[in-house]
Parts: sequence; structure tokens; C-alpha cells
Amino acid sequence: MPHTVSDAVSDTAADSPGLVITRPRGYELFSSLALPLVRRRMFAKLAERAGLGPGDRVLDVGCGTGALTRAVAPAVAPGGRVLGIDPSPQMIGYARRRAERRGDGGAFALGAAQELDAGDGSFDAVVTSFAVHHVRADRRERAFAEMFRVLRPGGRLMVADFRGHAERHREMIAAAGFTGLARGRVFPVAHWITAVRPRGGPSGAPEEVSQLR
Repeated sequence: MPHTVSDAVSDTAADSPGLVITRPRGYELFSSLALPLVRRRMFAKLAERAGLGPGDRVLDVGCGTGALTRAVAPAVAPGGRVLGIDPSPQMIGYARRRAERRGDGGAFALGAAQELDAGDGSFDAVVTSFAVHHVRADRRERAFAEMFRVLRPGGRLMVADFRGHAERHREMIAAAGFTGLARGRVFPVAHWITAVRPRGGPSGAPEEVSQLR
């Protein structure tokens, strides 16, 4: 989601995951003011694009304060689970406290997109929103490769970001081995891409469908 420079700490050290947001309350306030009345609906629409169902195991990469995690949780009930990860202890702490206070679905843990702490094929779907552009540029291809790895064959990917970032992500998603790419927009700022981990492994250039909404 949109953020100000004061909401984040940028670390260029070799072991840095990228831009890490450290002020969750300020982030929530800024996001709510930037997208009055439509933020929750936008995330609900993005959750729909993930094509989820009861029992699905879902990973939300770069979950921040948990907006998409919360939107996804009802779609996988009963029997499913959604785990939101983020490299910021402050964002994860905020998401956990909110979940405990309000009874929101989903669990939260520290984690970085480019080194996912999960076994191969652990998830039925991976989702991520407004997060990959925070990953260091030289680690983004690795991040999509990790998303591919933790998805089961036939598993689904849904990536949402601002328009310019989404265009650049598309090439890396294809290079990671995903197929069946589709793209579109959810008002007002979310440009989404969906794709599938093929059951037989990577197989050449992806078919792409545009679904602008």
C-alpha cells in the first residue's frame, strides 16, 4: 500500500531484505486516508482473484498489517489456513494483536520473500499485495522462484501492485516457471497478475489473458 518515507527504514546492507516498514499505525492511517472507503473492498476483490476455496493452505508474502490475510481467511474456511509473513517485527506484532483483539482469521510470522521458511509444495496458493517492490531489486527474481517452490503443482499465485511495478513483475513471474498468466485491475490502484505452477514443471512461454476491471 502507499507509504511515506518516514514510515519505513531502507537498509542497503548485503543481507537486507529491502525496504522494511516499521511504523504500522502510521502506515494504517496513511493507507486509510489515501484510500477512503475503498480499501477493504479492494482487498476483498483481490482475494477473489486468488481463486481460493475451503481447505486451501495460503501464504501471504509481505503481509504488512494483514489486510490481504484477513480478506483471504473467510474464503478458505472451513478447514483451510492462511499464514501472513513479513520481515518487519513491528508489522507482524501489529497484525497479531489485531487478530487476537478482533478474532480475525490468519496467523502471522516473520519471514522474507526471497527466503521462504516452508517446504516444497507446502501451499495451495501464494498471494502478495503491494510488497514485492519493497524487495531488493537484485532479490526479486529469487522471491518469485521461492513462491514457485512452496506452491504445490497446480497451485495458484496472485500478485497485486501498482501499475508500473506489476508490469515489471510479470516478466519475473514467467521466468520463475509460472504459466497461464492473467492480469487486470481492481479500482482504484491495484493491478493484479494471476498464474499457476504447472503440474508438469515449467513449460515454455506462458499464455496471457488481460482482464481489466
